[in-house]
Amino acid sequence: MTHDALQTISLSIALGVSSYIISRAYKIPAIVFYLMSGFVFGPAGFNLIRTEEAIGGGIAPMVEIAVAIILFEGGLSLSIQSFRMEKKAIRRLLFITIPITGVAAALLSHFLTGLPWLFAIFFGALIVVTGPTVIGSILKSVALTPRLETLLNWESLWGDVIGVMVSALALELILISKGGVITAGVFSHLLLGTFAGFLVGLAGGVLLKYIVAWIEKMKDPALSGIASFGGAVALFFISGRIVESSGPLAVVVAGMYLSLKCGDAVVGIRHFKEQIASLFISTLFVLLSAFVNPMELLHLWPTMLAVAFILGAVVRPLAVHLALIGSAVTFRERWYIGVIGPRGIVAVATAAYAAFLVPGFPHEMKVILNQTLAIIFFSGVVSTVLCRPLASLLKVRVPQAQTGILLVGSNLMSREFARLLSQHVPVAFLETRKEACTLATDQGYQTVCADMLSAEVYEEASREGYSRLVALTRNNALNELVALRAASHMAPGRVYRAVARRAEETLLTGRDNVAHIAFSEGFFITEAVRRMEKGLAFLVEKDAGELGVGDIPLARINDEGKSVMILRPGIEPTGLLICYSRKKRRTVEGAS
Repeated sequence: MTHDALQTISLSIALGVSSYIISRAYKIPAIVFYLMSGFVFGPAGFNLIRTEEAIGGGIAPMVEIAVAIILFEGGLSLSIQSFRMEKKAIRRLLFITIPITGVAAALLSHFLTGLPWLFAIFFGALIVVTGPTVIGSILKSVALTPRLETLLNWESLWGDVIGVMVSALALELILISKGGVITAGVFSHLLLGTFAGFLVGLAGGVLLKYIVAWIEKMKDPALSGIASFGGAVALFFISGRIVESSGPLAVVVAGMYLSLKCGDAVVGIRHFKEQIASLFISTLFVLLSAFVNPMELLHLWPTMLAVAFILGAVVRPLAVHLALIGSAVTFRERWYIGVIGPRGIVAVATAAYAAFLVPGFPHEMKVILNQTLAIIFFSGVVSTVLCRPLASLLKVRVPQAQTGILLVGSNLMSREFARLLSQHVPVAFLETRKEACTLATDQGYQTVCADMLSAEVYEEASREGYSRLVALTRNNALNELVALRAASHMAPGRVYRAVARRAEETLLTGRDNVAHIAFSEGFFITEAVRRMEKGLAFLVEKDAGELGVGDIPLARINDEGKSVMILRPGIEPTGLLICYSRKKRRTVEGAS
């Protein structure tokens, strides 16, 4: 490896990882930092990252692998049940919004930036994607209504699949035709690619399911992720060899099949995929950003920014509103989807890949690459800046403190805690034991009687508005195991586990980073239940100024009783609280 290649790759890895860490720390989509890193350290800046000189055509297979990883990971995260609930709106978003966006992008690029029609059509096809990686970052930074999350997730993933497949056909049209005549063979190729991609993806998903099941018997959870990663790349390649451009559909179908059939094993696969994708994609995006030198087309940038603005501020909102007229999606939700439509790595990856395959048109490909980066940057910045305030303004944001709470573990303390919580936010019990489910139900509590380690339970709970969980069983290991599983679906910041008994009495798993410790370091479930059963303790709502020596705050009631915040060590209890009190109830009543 030459010095330039080593320097380029090493610096790209360092900048990509740094950008990813900063984005997670400040809850900003990493794509903005990737673009800035590539611009500053690429040929337009310090010229330390020289993608074309150091790697050249070698970046093309890297792009294909990245697309395979992104789409396979997206397929793993999609829920068939969520599609069934919003299938009408999803279909309209895909089959109305995407064509309108593509046609408008082609027209704007042809008449404003002067691209020939064939290249304008190619640009219109690749820019319809909305980017699952960017959408995923936005959804982690702001809690939206379940319908919005479902629509944004499905549109971003299947938009990528459609965009990659259609842009591949448009690219083929550039290679085989100079007159701009679209032959019937192009459409038959699209149908054949769809058929082949679906079959290869389904067959690959079935095969991967048996491989993962066999690997699980080896009791090595890391192997499932490695096997699925290799399988996804292999499926992408095999399907593309059978019918060109069918690989994206194949990996999405395989991912969705695994998500549907493999159940709990998918959690480990997702975790491995997230780590691999974060490292590989962050590096590749910096490389691709540095591959483009905006200074070469500085005179066109005002026009390209105008195209980006019109697509984002006019075409996108209009297309979404037209697509969702007559659906159950509210006017406010349509506005949010219309404004939040960031483009991501698949768009620039497709453009860069085309630049290597079509070397005879350097000016046109430079225009497409620069125009794509302009739209990515404009849409990424707008989505980053507006995602939270716009959600609050349109009232589609669900504050964490107002979301429903799942309680795991039915005992005297948890049932009393549920009684007080339910006066302010939705509460439901998650139990496996039938007798515990029956007891909670008989006492008037909503109960989910299912395997608490099943991935489907948490997906269904999130769709119904229960996006927080508190594990309150009298078994430390079970609390930690439930928290680990729930954190894979609800995000670590929304999962809490109480300490069942003193640490020296149990064997901890050492995975405290997946969930908050609930309440206070001196609060133990077994002790609390024992004292409550003897009448030596009880739960009560109390103002912070009235706390006594034996009181332990458990939760804070906010917004005039409309929200509840679960307390954890380090948070100062203020305002109205739900407290565990070690004083006898009759003593308190006598004093009053």
